[in-house]
Amino acid sequence: MTEAKTSDLFFGVFKNCVDNIIKALPPNMDPTDATATSAIRIIASQINHDHKRLQHVVQTIQARIFEDAVWASSTAVNVYELLAASIDPQISHPDIQMTTITGSLLVRHQMMRACQVQFHQTITTSNWSRGLVAFLGQTCTVGNMTSTAPKITLDIIGCMLGSESLTKDENFDIFVGFFMRAGPFLDGLGYRDELTVRVEKLVELSKSLRTTEWLAIYGLLQLREKGWQMEEEDGGSSDSLLDGVTSECQVYTSDT
Repeated sequence: MTEAKTSDLFFGVFKNCVDNIIKALPPNMDPTDATATSAIRIIASQINHDHKRLQHVVQTIQARIFEDAVWASSTAVNVYELLAASIDPQISHPDIQMTTITGSLLVRHQMMRACQVQFHQTITTSNWSRGLVAFLGQTCTVGNMTSTAPKITLDIIGCMLGSESLTKDENFDIFVGFFMRAGPFLDGLGYRDELTVRVEKLVELSKSLRTTEWLAIYGLLQLREKGWQMEEEDGGSSDSLLDGVTSECQVYTSDT
């Protein structure tokens, strides 16, 4: 057997291993679970400084994110965090001009690049990927390997608002879900003015939207005025914010 065929055989075995592990990881995976942690570490150890293998791992994770919104919202971030923590810190980008991107930074680079490609693909369709956008919302954090950048978040909002598909199928609902996480993230990092520009565009768009969509926007505006904070016992979670939008809409409709 030639060296090339042997390499292809080993890569095929690796792909099957990765595909089966990622497929088996459940929603709401506990990142401290020994079995899950061991599975991700096995993947990381088998990458063996091979950038092609890392690319396949990221593609496999992204494929499940794109198709499984529940998994994307609850497990995908933990998978990436575990992968970044487990990968050999010496693995580097094959491009000589990007060799400083190593270890966990390389995982982040590949993740962000894959997300960018998928986002620009889905935003042109009439049925956006709920899973992908939900995952992008999960990256609106600070201090994690998977944490996104404010400017990226602003660009995502801008692309959604400029899309001709914004009000098709479930796209507007997907947009609202993302905004619930992006809003507090951006305001909290001092990007209030930049977000306000997008909000003003959203308000302008609301003039041509259906009543239910307009009410959702109204609820978002009210929550932002309150600093994205709900009742103290709610803990300020995204679920609480969603409940808040519903409550604001109910109050508004009962008054009209």
